[in-house]
Amino acid sequence: MKSLKEFYQDTETRDIVHEYLEQFFKEEAVKRLMNREDAVALADATEMLNAAFENMDIIFQGKQKSKENINQSR
Repeated sequence: MKSLKEFYQDTETRDIVHEYLEQFFKEEAVKRLMNREDAVALADATEMLNAAFENMDIIFQGKQKSKENINQSR
């Protein structure tokens, strides 16, 4: 956990890694779509990536999970 905390605290590296992984998934998704292949797994992976980085905020800063605004009247 110590190494993960060090990674988290290095905001420049953390942001670069996050941006790289998101860009990589997007490029792979485009390649798969152009080949008429399924790219749903990459969309799921992007969501999980973002959730993992959000979870680091929760672990290391004690932030609460962000809640989506849901229209209760529907």
